[in-house]
Amino acid sequence: MNSVLKRTLLSSLIVPFALGAQSASAALITDWGYDVQSTFSNWTSTPGEEGGVTANEGNNQLSWGVGDGPQSSIAITDVSADSGLMTNGSYVQGGTFTHTNNALPARGAALEDFDLTSILTLTPANPAGDSLASESRTFNSFFSETLNNGNCVAGAVSNCDDIFTVGNIDELGAERTTDGFEFASPSFTIDDYTYTVYTELAGLVPLGADACTDAGAAAGCIGLLTAEENVNNFETRFRIAATPVSVPEPGTLALLGMGLAGLGLSRKRKAAKA
Repeated sequence: MNSVLKRTLLSSLIVPFALGAQSASAALITDWGYDVQSTFSNWTSTPGEEGGVTANEGNNQLSWGVGDGPQSSIAITDVSADSGLMTNGSYVQGGTFTHTNNALPARGAALEDFDLTSILTLTPANPAGDSLASESRTFNSFFSETLNNGNCVAGAVSNCDDIFTVGNIDELGAERTTDGFEFASPSFTIDDYTYTVYTELAGLVPLGADACTDAGAAAGCIGLLTAEENVNNFETRFRIAATPVSVPEPGTLALLGMGLAGLGLSRKRKAAKA
């Protein structure tokens, strides 16, 4: 057999094999460790004759009230585990958002708005690997300490429910779920898989026009109503999903190899005729 033809046919076998080796799937990360740290920032208070908003040392609790009287507060807990967040599996429990809602004197300054930032750090557990760079999400939140005068917004179950709203809901890309709303974090790719984390806040619902107006939010806002004289807990949870990165099919690689081989053979024939 002509030596040029031999080399050409050999290359038609080697090229798709080499390309196939480069596109072989790396292992899917099936199990993750996780750490979630959440803090409040940029809070402001309403005008008032007394009191104001104070934060604890870790900035994961804000309190307000008048003198030695009852205090209202919001708080968020952290979560951490070495494993248990399964790819394409169920939710795991996140932090708990708590509003301790006490009746306060109208003369006191109260919480008006705040940012809630959650920082998630993922660590591959199976196969094990180094921790990824942390990813943060910030919720721009507004709060209305309602008057307890019986003139409550629609949906209130007490006299009168306080109101939370989320101001940057479109930016966060919220999707309605059975229990609340889910927020997708920016996706990331490791080897041959793209991963996305989804966080859900239970209890988050579309609010009526009167509640949105009372909270200073646009019509169609989403948020939470919290009952007076109660400790109101709202659970968060999150999951991770993965999809394969698109790679050429084996048949496509073979055709590409044959095409490259044919191109090389054609060029050699032209060179021989010249």
